[in-house]
Amino acid sequence: MSDNLRFLNEPILLSKLLEALSLSEVCITSDIYIKSVSKFSNEVILDNLQFTVLPLENEPQSLTLAPINSLTCKNIIKVENPKAIFFNIVGWLQRNIGFEPIFSTHISKTASIHSSACISDDVHIGEGTIIGPGVVIYPNVTIGDNCIVEANSVIGSAGFGVVQEKILNLMVPHIGGVIIGNDVRVGALTTIDRGTIGLTSIDEFTKIDDRVHIAHNCVIGKRNIICAGACIGGSVNVGNDCWLGLGCNIKQKVKIADGSSIGVGGNVFHNTSEQDKMVGYPVKKIPF
Repeated sequence: MSDNLRFLNEPILLSKLLEALSLSEVCITSDIYIKSVSKFSNEVILDNLQFTVLPLENEPQSLTLAPINSLTCKNIIKVENPKAIFFNIVGWLQRNIGFEPIFSTHISKTASIHSSACISDDVHIGEGTIIGPGVVIYPNVTIGDNCIVEANSVIGSAGFGVVQEKILNLMVPHIGGVIIGNDVRVGALTTIDRGTIGLTSIDEFTKIDDRVHIAHNCVIGKRNIICAGACIGGSVNVGNDCWLGLGCNIKQKVKIADGSSIGVGGNVFHNTSEQDKMVGYPVKKIPF
């Protein structure tokens, strides 16, 4: 699966969807079927949001929602609030059509699942993995081999995304998933949100302490140590071999380079460089 692409259970006519969302005034020149959705941002036209469609002649193309003041281009639909419209589309498709599962259901015979754990369909759990009491695992999650998920952790719940539409704050639907590599430890009472469209991922041999929060779309590399109470905002990218100290906070979309160390209670608002040691509020680099 592409990191940012989800396929529907069945195609739907775009005109039918636009009518359901009271967007029938949008002019569509041909009957085309939506088969998937994807999301992207463009530095020139901010917050362009795209959904992929399949025309009747079976030639793949895409349509893009864009702000009214954007350039006129082929396959551009101009609306006042493209972000809100896009997520209204995603939410409607989720409720009425549904999306194909990301992972097939599989629980290894050598995995140990506590009787009080709640495991959804479309979850893959690898060999030798231990799932503790009270753990909740939502659909579209895969957990590798020899992992440990401690008590009362929640993996794959919806992320906290809010989009403004006129005077309303609307919750963003999250249709993505979570992928956890081999030999990962997830501490008690830890929460790992699923991706908005794609995946939140945690790579092999990363160890996560208790009461950690990892938000939607995060990419966590290999062999990281994430200490208790750390809070990692949405779309953060953590490299390999990093140390995130007790109670640190990392702003959304920040990149933590390989080998970085974030001190106790550190607040990170900007990208780090390799092997940086950062402390304070906001964090500042300290000499080796």
